[in-house]
Amino acid sequence: MIETTLEDGIATVRLASPSTANALTPAAFAELSARIAELQQPGSGARVLVLTGSGKVFSAGANLDVLGDTDAKTLARDITDALLPLQRVLHDGRLPTVAAVNGAAVGGAVGLALLCDIVVAARSARFSMVFARLGLVPDTGLTHTLPRLVGEARARALLMTGADIGADEAAAIGMIHRCFDDETFAAQTQALAAQLAQLPSAGHRLTRGALATGRHSCLEAQMQHEARLQAERVLSDDFRAAMAAFAARRKA
Repeated sequence: MIETTLEDGIATVRLASPSTANALTPAAFAELSARIAELQQPGSGARVLVLTGSGKVFSAGANLDVLGDTDAKTLARDITDALLPLQRVLHDGRLPTVAAVNGAAVGGAVGLALLCDIVVAARSARFSMVFARLGLVPDTGLTHTLPRLVGEARARALLMTGADIGADEAAAIGMIHRCFDDETFAAQTQALAAQLAQLPSAGHRLTRGALATGRHSCLEAQMQHEARLQAERVLSDDFRAAMAAFAARRKA
């Protein structure tokens, strides 16, 4: 079950299946992708998206039991069909995305969080990469996102040992942006979302894209790419409005 709320431009998408610790079935992945796609539409009123869980758990991860007996080719297709649309609506959309990890994130839920632009966590939250303990390989993009955040050597160790780490350690190694005390987690996450909501969304989208391009470009090519994007933004109405507001503040 997915719950959504929209207030002051902040769209909160909540995993809300407490009886299963917010586990995600293929149907739940499809619903999550559809809800996010709706919010990504320009007319939705949303300016930032926050993904979180209900209760004391972010998510127990993907529940593959519901897939039943099948062959490997069909199973691979089903997993791909469940996950790729979600990756696309998070990465290709106009909204900056924040994963607010309120409690335990297990397996694929860790990967789900890392698909978002910014990840924050309650201090009591844990990130459990259980794949190795189950004889599985990481999914939800973890073999792509995690090495880029913490380095390949550390990512290899975390994934191959089935590590379970706390939010403090996750922040210390650069896996997430920050962790907040449990008592202030909701308020500080809201403040971060409000800050993002006040900024021009086009800049967020292009910055995300430029970072992705930079993974595969040499420095010279990337600087040329940045120049093309910057020229577009300098001529935009967003930039002109921001400069006007800045000038007005200086005169005040």
